[in-house]
Amino acid sequence: MRLNEIYNRHRDRIHVLCIYVREAHPHDGWRVPENLEAGIHYNEPVTDGERTEVAHVCQLKLDLRMPMLIDRIDNEVEDSYISMPMRLFVVDRKGYIAYTGGRGPFGFDPDEWESAIDASAAS
Repeated sequence: MRLNEIYNRHRDRIHVLCIYVREAHPHDGWRVPENLEAGIHYNEPVTDGERTEVAHVCQLKLDLRMPMLIDRIDNEVEDSYISMPMRLFVVDRKGYIAYTGGRGPFGFDPDEWESAIDASAAS
C-alpha cells in the first residue's frame, strides 16, 4: 500500500499519523456496493468505544502501519479540518497546515502528499 511506503520512507524524520474520523459508508447510511462485496457492514458508531472498534478493524483490513488516532464521537477533528472523506494533510514544524489534499476518493493523491512532505521538510 502506497501510504505504508510513504510512512516507512519518512517515519524516522517526521511524525505520520492516521486519524480515523468516521465510517464513510455505514451500513445504516449511504451504503456502497464495494463495502457490501467486501463484507463491511458497520452501523454508524454512537459511542467512542464503538468508533474505536470500527477504526481498529479498518486499520487491520487496510493494513495501515502508521499509528492511528481516533476522532471522538462528537467529530471535532472531522468538523475542524473537513477531513471526510479520505484527506491528506501536512502540518509544518510551526503547527500550520502546509498542505491539504483534495477530498477523496478522487482527490486522494499519495504521490502529491509525499511531494508536500518533502517540500515541508526542506523548508
